[in-house]
Amino acid sequence: MHSKQAIFSIFTFIFSFSVQAESLFVFLPTEVRAKVMQQQISQVCPELEVRVFGRGKDFRRQIKNSPPNGVLSLMPIIERLGTFDMVLQGSKNGQTQENYVIVSVGQPLNVQDMAQKKIGVVDLLGRKPMGEFIAKVFPVAVKLKRVTKTEDLLPLLTFGSVEAVLVSESHFLQLKAKSNLKLVASRSNLSMSLVNLALNGINAKEKLLRCISRFDDEINSTLGVDKWLAMSK
Repeated sequence: MHSKQAIFSIFTFIFSFSVQAESLFVFLPTEVRAKVMQQQISQVCPELEVRVFGRGKDFRRQIKNSPPNGVLSLMPIIERLGTFDMVLQGSKNGQTQENYVIVSVGQPLNVQDMAQKKIGVVDLLGRKPMGEFIAKVFPVAVKLKRVTKTEDLLPLLTFGSVEAVLVSESHFLQLKAKSNLKLVASRSNLSMSLVNLALNGINAKEKLLRCISRFDDEINSTLGVDKWLAMSK
C-alpha cells in the first residue's frame, strides 16, 4: 500500500513539474540539427523545457498550441508572433546585424536582372508572409523555392533547380566550404539582426536570462553570436 502511494506521489511530482516548467522555444536556420542543439541547451538550462525546431511550420504550430515563456529566433519571426517582447540581442564581433547575399554558380547575378528567376530561401515565415517579406528585398518580382532547412539550399544550386539562393554572409561561407561548385555572392538589399531572445510576459524572465548567460562558446557559435546585449525599451 505504501509503495503504491510512493509511486503515485512520484508521478504526481513529475506531472506537476512538467505542467509548471517554464519553456523556451528555439527556431533558427543553422547547420546543426535541431535535436543536437536541443540537447546542448537543455544541459545548461535544466530548469527549462527546451524545444528546438528544425522546421518553421512546426514552430508556428506549436506556438499556437502551447505558447512558450521565451523564444530564441530572428527578428522577422518574432515580430510576427505579436505578443513577444525582445529583451536580448545577439552580437558577433561587435555587430548585431548581418548582411544577406544572393548566391549563384559561376557568375554573380545583378539584382535588377532577376525578374521571374527562381530564388531558393529557407522558409522562415510561411508561404504568403515569406513572399511578402522577399518582395521588400528585390526590386523585381522573383519566384520563390522555399525549403525547410539551410542544408536543403545547396542541392537546389547543385541540380540547377534555382538560379540563386538568398542566405546570410556566414551561411554563404559555410556553403562554399561544403561545395566544389564555383559559388559567388552578390549583395542584396537585406540586412537582418542576429538571434534575439523574446519573452511572452515576465513570469520566467529571470530564469530565461540566467539560461542565456550560461551558454558556452559552442552554443553561442551555433546560434551565430559571441555576446548578448540587453535591448533598451
